[in-house]
Amino acid sequence: MIEQSGTFFRKTVGNITVPTWKTKLLVWMMPAMFLAVALMFLLSSFMWVLNATETTGTVTDVYEWAADETVENGLVLYGPEFEYVWTDGSLTKGALGLSSPDYNFEIGSQHRILFDPEVKGNVRFSGFMFNYLLGTIILSVAAMFGLISLVLWFWIKSIARKRDEKEAQI
Repeated sequence: MIEQSGTFFRKTVGNITVPTWKTKLLVWMMPAMFLAVALMFLLSSFMWVLNATETTGTVTDVYEWAADETVENGLVLYGPEFEYVWTDGSLTKGALGLSSPDYNFEIGSQHRILFDPEVKGNVRFSGFMFNYLLGTIILSVAAMFGLISLVLWFWIKSIARKRDEKEAQI
């Protein structure tokens, strides 16, 4: 339960009980940290996509490997390598840096990709899922922690209010 020592609550000049800065930090730290990380991921992806150039990449090679020794169904992951025309007109190869069972593309197939015009070989698929999904998931976790913190905050404020009512009756 809440201690009487002043760790979680303090009295203001008007003799009103309020949560201390430590309590506020404990309640709001998790949602604030997740929000900051989510915004960092989303902003980073947004800036990357904003500076990227969209083109068609041709699959030149598909790397494959077993997902994990603990996977019993023999799941195989694939990582395609694309060839595309660089900004200066030369052909360049680049890989996604991702692997998935869904990336088993045929050699010679063409796909829409984004590439970084400043770094050769740095490619991504275009689309929300490939660029913004991680940031959105972390933002959802931040929202969940925010709701939990909001409920906790109202509970803490009600404890402070009950303390003031109890002291007023004495």
